Amino acid sequence: MDLRARALAVGAEGCSTLGNVLRELITRPISAAAALVELPLTMRRSLEEANQLMKISRRQVEQMQRQTDDALDQAERMNELLGRVVRLTEPLEKAQRGGEYAAEIARRVIFGEEEQRLERAIDEERDLERVVEDEKKLEPSVEDEKMVERAVEAEKRLERADADADPAGPGSTRAFPNQPPTAE
Repeated sequence: MDLRARALAVGAEGCSTLGNVLRELITRPISAAAALVELPLTMRRSLEEANQLMKISRRQVEQMQRQTDDALDQAERMNELLGRVVRLTEPLEKAQRGGEYAAEIARRVIFGEEEQRLERAIDEERDLERVVEDEKKLEPSVEDEKMVERAVEAEKRLERADADADPAGPGSTRAFPNQPPTAE
């Protein structure tokens, strides 16, 4: 019985494999044919979607163009208004400059040359004060001199320490291993 059960199991397994093969052989051409039938519909849908997207983008471009035109019109109006403001303020500026000029002439007439001499003297005094301040800044201070003295002393100490550390004495030549001798 065991042998029969095995034979039936192998036969059933073979039939299922054969059934799978037959199913694949039959369904593949059918699904390919279905895909060929659906291809024009899919292409039409894709083209319609692309056309809709193109319409939407065209509308957006037209809207942006309108906004740009509106902005240009507004800029032109602002430019015209600014031109008017400039034309209206020019006489005021001229009047102000004329008033300053007239005030200067009136001051000269009233106070004469004496005021101009006083102003020049005050300016010269300010210049002199600035020169004196600049010279004070350039003068060395006591602290600067002490710092220089300390630096000189430190340098002398370093020279003495170098001379004390040199076993051959000052002015002698030292030989370093693995280096060619230097010509002095």
